[in-house]
Amino acid sequence: MTIQGFAARLAGERAGRVKTFLWWFVTGSATTLAVLMVQGGVQDLISGDKSVMNFVLTITGGGLLAGCIAIIMNRIK
Repeated sequence: MTIQGFAARLAGERAGRVKTFLWWFVTGSATTLAVLMVQGGVQDLISGDKSVMNFVLTITGGGLLAGCIAIIMNRIK
């Protein structure tokens, strides 16, 4: 295998991992947002009991969790 072939294969694997992570990040974020809204998140946002930053951090954390678990599971198989 040449160096160019190895580099191309490595770049392809990396691109696949990034696509997998981004897909699951978006899915995890959307799921977290849905759970927050079901638990009364809209009312909390309107009434001002909690700051918007709390919701942003929670949604981002849900996305990161889903993305990282997807990468780990993909690596295990």
